[in-house]
Amino acid sequence: MAWYVYSDRQIKIFFDRKPSEETLDKMKKVRYRWNPEEICWATEINDSTIKVAKEICGENYGLKVKIGDIVSADDAKIGKWVNCLNGYISRIYDREASDSQKEAWKNCFEFIRENLNKLSEAQQEFELIFEYSLRGTAHERPDVILLTNIKVISLEFKKKDAPQIDENKDDVAQAIRYKEYLQNHHEVTKKRKMNVISYLVCTGNAKKGNLRGIDILTKDNFCEVIEEELNNAQSCSFSAEWLNSPRTEQPDMLIAIGKMYRAGTIPYVSDANQDCLKQVRKYIKDARDNHKKILILINGVPGAGKTAVGQSIVFKENENGKANAVYLSGNGPLVDVLRYQINKAANKDIAGNAIKYMRQFMDCFWEYFGEKEVPQQSILVFDEAQRAWDEKKMAKERDEKYGVLDVDENEVDIYALNEEITFSEPEGLFRICDRIYKRDKFAVLIGLYGNGQVIYEGEESGLVLWEAALKKHDDWTVIASNSIASQLNDIGTAEKKVDNTMFLSTSIRADFVDCSKWVDLAIGINNANPDNARTELEKIQKTSMRIFVTRSMDAVKKHCDEIKANHPEWKYGLMVSNFAKNNVIQKALPGWNVERKGANAVNDREYGPWFSKDCRKLEKACSVFGNQGLELDVPIVVFAGEYVRDGGMWKTKISEYNRQKYENPDTIVENNFRVLLTRAKKELILHIPEHPDLNETYNYFVGMGMDELK
Repeated sequence: MAWYVYSDRQIKIFFDRKPSEETLDKMKKVRYRWNPEEICWATEINDSTIKVAKEICGENYGLKVKIGDIVSADDAKIGKWVNCLNGYISRIYDREASDSQKEAWKNCFEFIRENLNKLSEAQQEFELIFEYSLRGTAHERPDVILLTNIKVISLEFKKKDAPQIDENKDDVAQAIRYKEYLQNHHEVTKKRKMNVISYLVCTGNAKKGNLRGIDILTKDNFCEVIEEELNNAQSCSFSAEWLNSPRTEQPDMLIAIGKMYRAGTIPYVSDANQDCLKQVRKYIKDARDNHKKILILINGVPGAGKTAVGQSIVFKENENGKANAVYLSGNGPLVDVLRYQINKAANKDIAGNAIKYMRQFMDCFWEYFGEKEVPQQSILVFDEAQRAWDEKKMAKERDEKYGVLDVDENEVDIYALNEEITFSEPEGLFRICDRIYKRDKFAVLIGLYGNGQVIYEGEESGLVLWEAALKKHDDWTVIASNSIASQLNDIGTAEKKVDNTMFLSTSIRADFVDCSKWVDLAIGINNANPDNARTELEKIQKTSMRIFVTRSMDAVKKHCDEIKANHPEWKYGLMVSNFAKNNVIQKALPGWNVERKGANAVNDREYGPWFSKDCRKLEKACSVFGNQGLELDVPIVVFAGEYVRDGGMWKTKISEYNRQKYENPDTIVENNFRVLLTRAKKELILHIPEHPDLNETYNYFVGMGMDELK
């Protein structure tokens, strides 16, 4: 399949497989040239190049017809249009449309014919675009698009008396999803700041109204609304550009990173993140040019793209074979997934030098510290900086790896003083960066900091560790948003600079839908507020994001079958906390073992394939240890008896052994669920097995107004 777009005064043709020699000759005759950076064929826009693009690709919509032509059409003409749309579907999917789809098209044309005949002659000159394919999706095609110079009007037709809203079909969510795509992902719409309106049109004996912010049009108000939308409007003078607009967003982090290493360009993510990225690169240049040591702390809401920003920094600093920057993470599964994605995209093993697991780099703490060696890179990007290890955890790791140090006090070596070899992870990073500075005359340490996501022992100190390290290294400058900088008070004479571009305020994970406020209000162990959580949930329900609760694994699997059929590009999979109880899991999934190394747990060297495609098999569940920092279109979060509603309160039910491991075990369990419930891009399913300990938990979410899968 091939498609073309207009971009930067050029026309570009993309192929999903190598084009034939005949196609190549056709392109070369009108001066198309290969663009290796974007992996496409490109040339200037003119009549000849457009003609060739259309011959090779066809259009990315089924039909374009004036309203007046439909109003005056007879049944035979409508039949020809239906056949035309069927031909379009056959071309892009290699199969004919179903009989029900053909009937729906016929019904749509007849409804327009009968109800828009009262529009003025000028208004009937406007064109309707049928089955416009949204770039980057498998089956997303608004039924009808109506363009003006300033508006994009999406009309979704349903041959129904009322919109269907149940566990298998949500007509309102579909209309919202099209609106959000056009607002967030359609380059021309965004560039020209067009207003996007989405309507549901019920062609049966329906009643007009509004559901979750979407107006329902019927035969009683359809003409009136369209007439109002077209009042004093001008036809779209750039419709060809609009129809061939590229997609501006790559919200899936793994897709974005894969594209970055495959095409050699950083995908557009969001305006806020671009501002942050540009500002960070300015700080790096300033440090390099003016011989500075700087710590940059980047924080943001869950799903804001902190990891993608960090990866983009490393990518840009390492261009042309350089090794200026390295990405570090204590999250081994995240490192595995990123390496898997990058190596797959580049078709060679290149990720090892740019991405390192913190426990591997930790060996350098002792190696660099003991042997006075310095890492090759000058810029260290530390993801999940909130999970930095304290002195106790670091000492335990050191002693387990090297044995308890036996220091001969007569020896003059680096281990002579105990305080010299007992330090936190931030302190160790500062020491290494000080040595980098001596060599390179600059050093940059970038921490990607997520609030409320501490999930493991030795990680509970948070900003206190960074504050203490800055106090010892007072020739550094720390740059952070106000929300972080305001907590860094005891840093000695180190300079502090507030820059709020270091806060990523927009969740791009779920198409700019931020679920974190709802999560905090719904599952906070000390601050849960069911009434306010209901209000936040109602806001989410006015977006395309759907949140379900169920006690039936059969209902989950049925819903996943629907997703597979309608959205084959979506990824879904089971997720559990680090404290999930097998006996509760087995109420839903008999015989399952999700303990670490269990047969149904995603384990080492499985994370890359699981997040890439194996998650859809529903044969294994990924714990928080494996999914922090990652995402799925539809996570299925299983409550397994470790965090329950009891007497109107959230309570943790974990072993005494686990309680003794943590300073604040209840907070750690809460954070597990905060992570789990913020992994979703499209939908979120809460599966609460049929276990008596979970009855109140299930009723709590149902009472909040959550949709039920049955």
